[in-house]
Amino acid sequence: MAAAGLKADSRLTASDIKAHAKQLNDTGMFALVKYSSDSKGLLFTLTPAAQLYPTHLENLPLKPGKELDEKLHERFPLYHGLLPADGSMVEGICRMFEEILAGGGIRATVKAALTSDLGPQKITAINFEVSSPPVRIGAIQLAGVSAAMQANVNSLADGQTGNPFDTESTAIGLQHAFEQLYEDQGYAAVQVSVTEIEPPVVSDQAVDIPFAVAIKEGGIYKLGTIEYPAGALVPRAEAQKVLSKYPAGSGRPLDLFLLAVRDAYHARGYLDCSVVPQPSFNEATHIVNYSVEISPGEVYRMAAVHFDGAPDAMAAKLKNAWKLAPGEAFDESYVSSFATRAQKQDRALAKWMQTVIVTDDVKPDPDTHQVNVIFHFAKAAQGGR
Repeated sequence: MAAAGLKADSRLTASDIKAHAKQLNDTGMFALVKYSSDSKGLLFTLTPAAQLYPTHLENLPLKPGKELDEKLHERFPLYHGLLPADGSMVEGICRMFEEILAGGGIRATVKAALTSDLGPQKITAINFEVSSPPVRIGAIQLAGVSAAMQANVNSLADGQTGNPFDTESTAIGLQHAFEQLYEDQGYAAVQVSVTEIEPPVVSDQAVDIPFAVAIKEGGIYKLGTIEYPAGALVPRAEAQKVLSKYPAGSGRPLDLFLLAVRDAYHARGYLDCSVVPQPSFNEATHIVNYSVEISPGEVYRMAAVHFDGAPDAMAAKLKNAWKLAPGEAFDESYVSSFATRAQKQDRALAKWMQTVIVTDDVKPDPDTHQVNVIFHFAKAAQGGR
């Protein structure tokens, strides 16, 4: 009733009814809006939209969550966390966000678009973004930094200041960046707390969001043992085999081992695998030992492979070279090495592939746990004579 602008017991003309129906239809929340009337009154028959999407804040200096959702629902009664791809509700929410920001002294233009692969969960969502002015990471206030780490920490803070601000990931990104800096220097027990400072610093050029970073350094520890779970689905030997292929000195030993474990599980189709190290600190010896917790998730299986942009003859050769059959556990490493191996098997194919740029697109479906793979072949630019 509220979304249609209707009030009980009000008298409506035919044009009034049509206008209220259009108001409902324009929200985008319904695939079909019908109405009829009889002696009992006015009847609306509504068919919900087939697809609605979650909301995502790109760079708005607002706090997503329950309080903001309640404000949106109060203004837009049909809003319950999901939105259509377009319509009056999406436009109205853009204007509402602009009003909220203006109340905080920020004159901004907010736009919305349906966007895929947002954030680590790779969702498709209605993405709200401040298109102007730029929203940036502002000054970073530091606390708890020792003299030994002052120069490195200042350098990191200076490098982050001025980068684009992201509503959902900037704070956690800063936390990880400072943790990584300390861990690289052996501070395995470091604790980093990141807090957004209000209000933002607004100028004609940009909106800068300041942050406070508090650091508890702890001591410097040496790496001891890494305990691998007994009876793991993927034996430790497979992870060690992957680890041996990494260049020496390409990262911290713990990070490289965790990456090798993840890659070994991905090679068996466990694309949702989570690998988490649990530290155990020996204060007397300043040695840290780790136990590895692995949550493999479901096995993803091969669905189909496509070769986009390849002539029929070359596509046939590529299909013949592809050996990962539908239904087999998906091997992520097989995709990355396929183009090189295919060229070694066929001279004509190798000659043609030297003239194109090859990219691949791996599309895992989290609902069906199937993976489609698309290879794209684009003609390489020819240099001038």
